[in-house]
Amino acid sequence: MHAAVLHYFRVVARSGSVRKASLELNVAPSAVNRQIKLIEEELDVQLFERIATGMRLTLAGQYLLRHVNTTLQDYELLRADIDSLREARSGNITIAAVDSLLVDFLPRALEQFSNAFPAVTYHVDAVTPADIPVLVGEHKVDFGLTFVSGVWPKIDIVVEIPAPIGVVMRPDHPLANKDVIDFADVAPYPKLAQAGTIPTAANIDREFAEFRAAIEPKLMSNSIQMLKLALLANQGIAFFTAFGFLSELQAGELVWKPFSSPGINRMTLGLLVAKNRKLSLAAEKFMDHISKKLSLIGF
Repeated sequence: MHAAVLHYFRVVARSGSVRKASLELNVAPSAVNRQIKLIEEELDVQLFERIATGMRLTLAGQYLLRHVNTTLQDYELLRADIDSLREARSGNITIAAVDSLLVDFLPRALEQFSNAFPAVTYHVDAVTPADIPVLVGEHKVDFGLTFVSGVWPKIDIVVEIPAPIGVVMRPDHPLANKDVIDFADVAPYPKLAQAGTIPTAANIDREFAEFRAAIEPKLMSNSIQMLKLALLANQGIAFFTAFGFLSELQAGELVWKPFSSPGINRMTLGLLVAKNRKLSLAAEKFMDHISKKLSLIGF
């Protein structure tokens, strides 16, 4: 209501006439005149000189007009911000990620984001690492999370963090007290393995690739959740990044130890978005949320 009164005043000041202002505003001249008088009574000052040709601002009126212009401009900026916020609080976000992130990290990030943006919906797919840059580059998903294995001309890496593959085991396992683990150290123990190909980035370490190819697992599964339960049941050890076990590591139910081989410790995980891709406000805000959470993780 305050903005409407100020708008009436500004139109009268610009047109120099109550009659012209009423035509522009599509209201009765008496309504416009009444609003001007109300402002003058409130400020206890004359804002216009009534002259033969219409209305002319007094010095006080000029001061008020300056205030009105600033106030209404700020009000429009406020409305734009509120409209943007309303847009950001709705919409659908599509994500492709390596499956280890869908076990713990992404569900937790999504839960936190949903508390502030409850109307946003999500479509999250577990995708093999090599396919994620393709989906991102072809705009089939808003953004992706995968292991960085090269340079993709059509893609920007928003954030990149270390993501080495190490040994996951129970805290009472004989290897749990070692700071780093050699490939030979794991030979005597039962091993759990994930079915499928390892990230291309792991090929930077020839020794690890040979080590993994030679493994004869006690249990193999394409489900990280099943492998996690087997680890907790002390069925063996497994070789993963820590992302799929953040809650268990934090609770002390499992431990993660790095390999001694330097190549595997150079692996990184990146958040990818297509170059020049215009995301929805909801997707931009969620991507920013994930970027900050990734930046806080350290191994």
